[in-house]
Amino acid sequence: MSLLEVKGLKKVYKTRFGGASVEALRNVSFTVEEGEYVAIMGESGSGKTTLLNILAALDRPTAGTVLLDGKDFSQIKESAVAAFRRDNLGFVFQEFNLLDTFTIEDNIYLPLVLMGKSHAEMKKRIAPLAEQLGIAAILKKYPYEVSGGQKQRAAVARALITNPRIVLADEPTGALDSKSTDELLRLFGEINRRGQTILMVTHSMKAASHASRVLFIRDGEVFHQIYRGESTNEQLYQKISDTLTLLARGERR
Repeated sequence: MSLLEVKGLKKVYKTRFGGASVEALRNVSFTVEEGEYVAIMGESGSGKTTLLNILAALDRPTAGTVLLDGKDFSQIKESAVAAFRRDNLGFVFQEFNLLDTFTIEDNIYLPLVLMGKSHAEMKKRIAPLAEQLGIAAILKKYPYEVSGGQKQRAAVARALITNPRIVLADEPTGALDSKSTDELLRLFGEINRRGQTILMVTHSMKAASHASRVLFIRDGEVFHQIYRGESTNEQLYQKISDTLTLLARGERR
């Protein structure tokens, strides 16, 4: 059984006063295997953000199902959704979403605090993670005292510290310079090779070229997908570029 199964997903939004409706997603179906690294691409308005919000249990579909480890998101009670996200999903955002009044260490601890973990357990988890991500020396600093790349590594640590079933990344390189982008993508690759499943929404062909599979969304539907196979990052980058050109022209593969 796949780790994540998306079946016949549809999302329709009604305008504010019940007039026209907007179909953001229509019949989206795909699976993600445990340990995969999948990038989702598409133009603005294609539905990829709506899809990510549904996969993050932040929104509910109009029709269709999402299953994580066979558990149907629609069967989770509203009162239990936050705990489900905390226990199963890790999030990495473009704008880091770190609290400036908390140290880097306390920002990383936050999901464990919400889970009721002991301080001893938190210390045990953060040590190897901080070493792996190269942030051990900045744990006592505040977000406004460190670079954008260091903030994003802290955000990755916060996502990983709960040992999530899947990491959902929303434009994780969008606020980074080229050097920090390269470093984050290297870290994502290393984390994935250690078995972490990653699903990343991105506009960046460079970021997507580090994934093992790239899924393209157009007009609320799955347009095409590319598997890395034996391709290098450069070869996958070119395949992504060719597909996006077709997508922009409105052609089909």
